[in-house]
Amino acid sequence: MTAKNTKTKPARRTKATGSKAPAKGSTIEIAVPESGTAEEAKDTLAKSIPGWDELTKGQQTELAEIAVAQRKQRDPVKVTLTRKPEGGMSIGIAGKCEAHGLLKLQKTFAAVSMDPVNARANELLKYLGSVGMDSTDRYNAALSFIESMAPRDQAEALLLVQMYVTHDAAIRALSQLGSAEWVPTVQTFGNLATRLLRTSQNQMETLARMRRGGEQVVRHVHVDNRGGQAVIAENVHTGGKGNGKIDDQSHATGAAGIGPALLGADPFGNGVPIPSREGAEAVPYARGHESGTA
Repeated sequence: MTAKNTKTKPARRTKATGSKAPAKGSTIEIAVPESGTAEEAKDTLAKSIPGWDELTKGQQTELAEIAVAQRKQRDPVKVTLTRKPEGGMSIGIAGKCEAHGLLKLQKTFAAVSMDPVNARANELLKYLGSVGMDSTDRYNAALSFIESMAPRDQAEALLLVQMYVTHDAAIRALSQLGSAEWVPTVQTFGNLATRLLRTSQNQMETLARMRRGGEQVVRHVHVDNRGGQAVIAENVHTGGKGNGKIDDQSHATGAAGIGPALLGADPFGNGVPIPSREGAEAVPYARGHESGTA
């Protein structure tokens, strides 16, 4: 990616008009205070927000709290897209300091050099161009999503690019259902959207597993046959052991203290039953049996 400084036109300023509503199509510049609490920020906001006096006390407090919260957040990473005369797009750094923008891009993609940044940036640009959405706003929206997820390494950054592209493709497939006039068209885009949404969910689960570090939750349920009461023992194992057992865990099944009682002494003093030499007792005939009949 070839980074270059681009001069952006400053936003038009509109004079504060007190309680008058801003004209349609005008640009409102909100002065966010550099320091202070929400109550202190109200004085600054009252001078820059048209119609401030018409707001309720609750709305004024809410606006001040939002302004203070945004002040604590750093500016999101942004780039500019410029269409080349010979075709293609060039990606530039938005803002006055090119070095600052490049470092923010490296942090967004969890990289320490521009090579992986160029690779991920071109992947996003190629996809957005294929769907006719290679605009600066859409590109910065993708960067904002990746930055908000704060990838910890390049593997997570790669997965986040896939997640954004997959989600966008699924939404595009769903949007075709409303204008489809034929059943085969509905089925085609419906099946495509279903697969893409399922892939998107799997990607989210993959990211969650990566951030858990291989932690597994194994739940063992033991049922006492005598009382029908379930005893649940939940163990958390890390490192992804093969069968979910820890090294010093017994390989025997069942829970300690639960199971059929062992044979013991007869409570009447007869001891453990001993097999007798006497023959088995004859089984009586079934009711209705007649001798000599089939």
